[in-house]
Amino acid sequence: MNKIIQYFLIILATITLSQANAQQRTLSGKVIASEDNSPLIGVSVIVKGTNIGTSTSVHGTFKLNVNKGTILVFSFIGYETREVEIGKNTDFNISLNTAVNALGEVQIVGSRNASRTKLNSAVPVDVIDLKTLQESAPQVSVTQLLQYVSPSFHSSVSGGGDAASATSTAQLKGLGVDQVLVLINGKRRHKSSNINWGGLGNGATGYDLNSIPTGSIERIEILRDGAAAQYGSDAIAGVINIVLKKSTEELSLTSTASTRRRGDGTTTRTSTNYGIKLGDKGGYLNLTGEFATQAVSLPVGNDDAGVYIGPAYGGGANTRGFDQIYTKEIDDAIIASRGIDRHFFDQRGGTNKSIDGLLFYNASIPLKEGVELYSFGGISHRNSQFTAVYRLPGWTERNNTFIYPDGFLPAMDNIISDKSFAVGLKGKVQDWNVDFSNVFGRNDFANVISNSLNASLGLKTPRKFDAGSYNASQNTASLDFSKYFSKSLKGINVAFGAQYRVETYQIIAGEEASYSKADLRPIYGVDLTTGGIPYLTNLGSTPLNGLSPGSQIHAGFRPSNEVNVRRSIAAGYADVELNVTDKWLVSGAVRIENYSDFGNVTTYKAASRYSFEDWLGIRGSYNTGFRAPDLAQFYYTETSTTFQNGVAIDQVTANNVNPATKALGIPSLTPEKSKGYTFGFTSQPIKNIEFTIDAYKIDIEDRVGNTGRFSATDTNLPEDVRNLFIQTGTVQAKFFYNSFSTSTKGLEFTGSYKFSLPNGANAAVLVGGNFLQTELTKVNTPKGLEAYRYIIFDESEQARVTTNIPSQKVTLQGTYGKDRLNFLLRTVYFGSVTNVTQLNANFPKPDYFYQTFSPVWITDISASYKITPKIQATIGANNLFNVLGDYSIPAPGSNIIRNPGPGASQAGTNTGVQPFVRLSAKF
Repeated sequence: MNKIIQYFLIILATITLSQANAQQRTLSGKVIASEDNSPLIGVSVIVKGTNIGTSTSVHGTFKLNVNKGTILVFSFIGYETREVEIGKNTDFNISLNTAVNALGEVQIVGSRNASRTKLNSAVPVDVIDLKTLQESAPQVSVTQLLQYVSPSFHSSVSGGGDAASATSTAQLKGLGVDQVLVLINGKRRHKSSNINWGGLGNGATGYDLNSIPTGSIERIEILRDGAAAQYGSDAIAGVINIVLKKSTEELSLTSTASTRRRGDGTTTRTSTNYGIKLGDKGGYLNLTGEFATQAVSLPVGNDDAGVYIGPAYGGGANTRGFDQIYTKEIDDAIIASRGIDRHFFDQRGGTNKSIDGLLFYNASIPLKEGVELYSFGGISHRNSQFTAVYRLPGWTERNNTFIYPDGFLPAMDNIISDKSFAVGLKGKVQDWNVDFSNVFGRNDFANVISNSLNASLGLKTPRKFDAGSYNASQNTASLDFSKYFSKSLKGINVAFGAQYRVETYQIIAGEEASYSKADLRPIYGVDLTTGGIPYLTNLGSTPLNGLSPGSQIHAGFRPSNEVNVRRSIAAGYADVELNVTDKWLVSGAVRIENYSDFGNVTTYKAASRYSFEDWLGIRGSYNTGFRAPDLAQFYYTETSTTFQNGVAIDQVTANNVNPATKALGIPSLTPEKSKGYTFGFTSQPIKNIEFTIDAYKIDIEDRVGNTGRFSATDTNLPEDVRNLFIQTGTVQAKFFYNSFSTSTKGLEFTGSYKFSLPNGANAAVLVGGNFLQTELTKVNTPKGLEAYRYIIFDESEQARVTTNIPSQKVTLQGTYGKDRLNFLLRTVYFGSVTNVTQLNANFPKPDYFYQTFSPVWITDISASYKITPKIQATIGANNLFNVLGDYSIPAPGSNIIRNPGPGASQAGTNTGVQPFVRLSAKF
């Protein structure tokens, strides 16, 4: 150790002497604006590759002492950055040109005009620089990064648990997770194969944005306007376009770790990005690898939140509370004798235990002048483990005390594999830009149940089950043409193209023990022939002992659930942008699509923008849209456990082609159709300030959702529905249906102010907000089911689409950077939400309990320090003030089995204060 210290001191002394002996020079000069020769105040002047720098004075002058470096970098908000070789010069007179797109970054989404920017667009677009957020924000996943910066974006882990808790769904403007389209580099992305239950996406498939490594992303563009006429199905609420990195000759490393208040739920994410030049004509290969972990989390709130307080060991604990026969004192004595306490029966918190590995690439090779071969894609493998409600020893129909004397906590491992590959060729043909591409994507979801049992099998039950799997794929071939005619009026951009897409969906059955109902026995009756001879007739089946079937937490897929289906979609579109004058832009698009399973759909869009002056413009649009029901919504069937009033209930979700669905009178699914309107203002009063405000209205007809729950106790249900209950061992059933229509109105605003301070520091203030209201406009009750109006579309489903997400969201963010230090302070207001809990399945109208949860402010803070010019350390916290929101209130007369905890997660997750540390390096 002493030798190491000696070597260190020798090296330090050598460095100090060499620096002292280095030749130091004083550089000075003046920086002016090229358009009027006025001095520029606060221009950053830095020696490239070092931390040596200064800023210009009120007279535009600067003075700087240097002893190394060969290039000076001059940068200022609103102007083009300029690099100047130092050489032997000591005096510099520099002029900076105005940056054409200083704040209005060039966008891809929403326009096929290559020079369109977010500020001169006819429709609202957010352009989000993810690189900056990765360095300073507490969040690490794509969905949570967007949650805290985009006012229209909302993301949440499903409240329904099971497989849905493995993915974070995403939505825009409070609409469905399947009513937003995701693109990668402007190309359609495939969806997750998983149907989400509970939360935002009840009965819907969405996009798994977290299968894309954050380190691979250059920026994210969010088109906040309907665009089905431009991009096809799903783009009712808008489009999210993820633009991948193209950088080369730079190695970026980032590693982040965070934990929660009680030391639980620790998360880590490490990302590596490196770009390689391919040839000497601008080709590149950019690679990103990412590894992430999430540890087990405990319930939020005080240390007693979520603790089980009902009967644990007494028989029938699932259906009754303490009474004169089985008292709390008896139960507590048994718990103490087992050497445990009531925390033994705790549920885990709102995040899954998980391990993620992701790899992505983005590449381009110029083949000859004006011709480029490009490709991008990646693969991710993720294991996410959800643990359900603890199965208590006294739950006699769900537990076998010979196997689990103290009950058990069943776990569901979702093994998620995601693959994507895109390849294309683009260039010019007769002055037309031509882009031919093919994009393939596939998502696989396997379900493994452990620490569980099939109660109906008795002692023969396994404890681990293969519950089956499902997958979905999408292959899209596109041919796109575009050309800008500069001499027509003030310029016309014309685009048209065709697309052919094939979608598949498959369900693979699990092992028999994962779904079987082992106590089913045939029922026989005795009848007589006309000659008086008795014979037996099969009257069906009946359960003998009432024990719960299948693997606890999630029953496996049956052979009868297996499907392997596909459909094809052919589409053609035309898109025109016309600059009528220098101030007036008009655009329009039309698209025709043909689906092999339900025919043709035509959509169109018109938009316009007028600039009164450079500092003020108005814009508006009208669009029609549609969303084709996903194949999963046609064919997915599952059996799971839900809880009503503290009581576990087994329920089945029947797909749209199930005989029970048809017998009930529920028709086949049809496309959702929409009409959207926007009107707004844009302003850039000076070069470093911009502001936008847009009002919108979106009317959607025949939205696909899940019906409420039909009960096995209803003797009026058709025989096929009653047989469904018997075969699956369930007592409630729900179905997919185009059950309702809605109207959403809202107002969005964004603003930014970026400036430099006299001390050389750079600062920025960003604001944004979204205020919306969604109303139910119609309920579609099938003919013959009028008596089931409040079950076809129940109050909990109505709350999901109208009040389960905040109707107000405001983001306020400030950043400050000087020399080696950077600071971020951000607070986000999430408005109130109202949750509805179903207490039973009474006919004709179930009972519900409503609770409104108060608004919350979630505050983040971080501080970054550049240890060297290439290495930066960051510390901070998400939810600095540990805001948890209101605690749940038990429904009057309900079976209270757990201490209440914080009940709503307006911010998408509810973790309390979560400190983090991050180390970043660039070489």
